[in-house]
Amino acid sequence: MAGDVVQVLRSAGESLLAATVVLSYSAAAFALLALLIKGKEAIGAAHRAATEIRINLVWYGLDALFIAPVVAIVVQLVLIAVNTYLPVLPGDAIWPHVGRVATFLAVVFIGDFIGYWRHRVEHTRWFWPAHAIHHSDTEMTWLTLQRFHPINRVMTACVDFGCLALFGFPDWAIVAYVMVRHYYGEFIHADLPWMFGPSKFVLVSPVMHRWHHARDVVGAGSNFATVFSVFDLAFGTYHVPGLCTVPLGVTDEMGTGTIRQLLYPFVAWAQDLWPRHSRDGELPEPKNAPASISELGT
Repeated sequence: MAGDVVQVLRSAGESLLAATVVLSYSAAAFALLALLIKGKEAIGAAHRAATEIRINLVWYGLDALFIAPVVAIVVQLVLIAVNTYLPVLPGDAIWPHVGRVATFLAVVFIGDFIGYWRHRVEHTRWFWPAHAIHHSDTEMTWLTLQRFHPINRVMTACVDFGCLALFGFPDWAIVAYVMVRHYYGEFIHADLPWMFGPSKFVLVSPVMHRWHHARDVVGAGSNFATVFSVFDLAFGTYHVPGLCTVPLGVTDEMGTGTIRQLLYPFVAWAQDLWPRHSRDGELPEPKNAPASISELGT
């Protein structure tokens, strides 16, 4: 029994160490980039974001130890179900003939299209409480990408991988998509004043995504793509009036700290299902996201 406990602790330690090493590469890259772009101001910005960064690091550790293994198991079950019960394109007859470059571009483009619509759904009434955790960071940095509620993580992985599986992409293309989405996701969350000039009509910039994290409804109801801004332009959710200097975060009252954020979706759903009457006998107005996809970006 004691040996089993030691083995579990050793495996957990190895997982956490591996996750720390991976994170250190991004930390070094973004620290250097911030110093080159902002100079001494980068140090002040890091100091202001210290509290939020600590919360993000706690989420990262929890994900590496507990959440990611569960997500991996659930995704495998989803992929088995998709390949067993749904019509899947014969990938072996398609992708080898179009070449690796075209396959890579296709998986990233299709994956981002899937992610765009999944992300819009996450901003609707019943899915917002779980996704609000990601938006709760008031000092958005590249580490904000690590702040996701387990329910949100499971939903993202199941929808994205399940839909991509229908196209029969080879394994290497799926891995490439994950790498692009992860590292480009860190980049657009970074506190960088880049709008990309004419390229902003093709690619998502850090400023564009910063507007998505704005606390006001107009900003938060826009810019749902991760890689290609063409989807927001095509579906009327593009919103980049200039550099984003407005407050970030959410209006949801979820408290501070990881534990309260972990519990918040369940509290919010319970309040929606069994709302308390206000003192004057009227039901309180909902404070969360729009009730439907059609209300987003308006």
